[in-house]
Amino acid sequence: MKKLVLGVAVTAALFGGVANATITVDVDGKPVITPADTYEVYLSGSSAAQSFIEQLLTSSKVPSTNKLCDSTKTIYKFGDNGNGKDQNAYLCVLNPNNPTLTGLAAGKANLLVYKRNAGGSAQGVSPVVAESAIEFLKVDNAANCSKPVVSGGLSVLTCSYTSGANENTNIPDFGISDVDPQQFKGDNTPAGFAQITSSDVAKLTIKSAAAQAFGVAVSTHLRNALQEAQFGVKSTCNPKNAGYTSAQAESSACMPSLDSAQIASIFAGDFSAWTQLKLGSSNNLFSNTSAANKADNSTIHICRRVSGSGTQAQLGAKFLGYPCNNVATKPATDTGLLPEAINQAQVHAMPSSGSMSECLSELDQGSNSVGTSFNNIYGFRWAIGIQGTEQNANRSSDWRFIKIDGVAPTLTNIVSGKYKDWVELTFQYNKSHVFDQSEKTIVDEIIKEAGNPSVMGVTNAAAKHSWGQSGFLAVPQSFVPTNNGNVVNSKPVNPLSHGTANASPNACRAPVIYKPSATSGMQLN
Repeated sequence: MKKLVLGVAVTAALFGGVANATITVDVDGKPVITPADTYEVYLSGSSAAQSFIEQLLTSSKVPSTNKLCDSTKTIYKFGDNGNGKDQNAYLCVLNPNNPTLTGLAAGKANLLVYKRNAGGSAQGVSPVVAESAIEFLKVDNAANCSKPVVSGGLSVLTCSYTSGANENTNIPDFGISDVDPQQFKGDNTPAGFAQITSSDVAKLTIKSAAAQAFGVAVSTHLRNALQEAQFGVKSTCNPKNAGYTSAQAESSACMPSLDSAQIASIFAGDFSAWTQLKLGSSNNLFSNTSAANKADNSTIHICRRVSGSGTQAQLGAKFLGYPCNNVATKPATDTGLLPEAINQAQVHAMPSSGSMSECLSELDQGSNSVGTSFNNIYGFRWAIGIQGTEQNANRSSDWRFIKIDGVAPTLTNIVSGKYKDWVELTFQYNKSHVFDQSEKTIVDEIIKEAGNPSVMGVTNAAAKHSWGQSGFLAVPQSFVPTNNGNVVNSKPVNPLSHGTANASPNACRAPVIYKPSATSGMQLN
């Protein structure tokens, strides 16, 4: 965070409201970033929550008094030259209708939020604990970024970014992680940092903001193969049936499933080939698949996340009990350029949700043209990964979610206790971090509105899939769930928590209903 100290008289003169100003641009239409009129905050961590944060900052549908940015004015999105997978930043005019923002000291008119995804959730924990500077996107050098192009209602600039060059090095003001900070130990420790201890956790102010749904993602041809295996040839859910259509293929009724034990075995690296998933007494998944959907060989490819990813940490906790107990099985680690001739699953550790999407898509396509984060030297292969469910609702990438234990990852199934793969994401900042008064207010407002169910009702639009509504739910520690145990998609609140009245959420704890009243409860159906 850039510290700009104003004289007392000047501060007093400007205090009392968001200044009536707009963002100026240069001759190329690029915004001119002026620290004197712009609050700057740095947020690092969870790449799975990238879409959620973007919607919070930019959506015109967020209720007027809850918005951070004035959506009637141009909002600029800066993204790295890898389609924004690793680094982004958002520049806007502050919303004059948000009562929390109208009395900010210094009276600046604009807001610039840097959002780092690279390295995943632990980058929202470890450098926050250590008060250590990390890389963010450099956006205040016009030559570093392209001319803006309107896309999705935003004015988007692509900026050059390579780790170690063209970076903006700063201590994060706050972090966001898919799981609570105490999970970042052992295999979940990011490179360059020590594992998190109880004394580290004590240094942080931690706020549980939302429950986030995750899901098992498989390359599209693998999804199709599972449909062939799990639905009879007379079913229109089977690609071999003439009645199989694209709409039918993407429906909840036609979602194939893997059981928890199968998922655990795959991600632990116990299976080396898809032939080890059996069908009946003699056949296997791979040999039973039609030529249209069969990969070029049966080697299992796992697109996992790097150590330090919250997505990876919750996978370990939910399916392998790691790092929850000292006898738990670790997830399979990156295999590098292991030859496929070796009888072992190929494991590709990816730094962000976007790069995992690239890994799954390139293996499905048999190409190396989706992006630069993954190098597909293998050709057409079946692949499996784990993603936040706000990803790929438009099905633009060549992978799909599947059911777990026969249950789809919908909000309805989470609140009824049927779907297991969800955790509470948390925001945290160091109790000793030096904030500008107004920027601390902005950070607290981002955290508050990120947990607001009315805001989630809007931001969850990014997680409305053909098979149902997924995404995020407000936590019962802050908002009251419905008495009948149903979820209201316009204001989704989870009655369940990994925390208790006396303990903060811990992904290793089994979720239970939080403080039920005499009349509240859970649905039986």
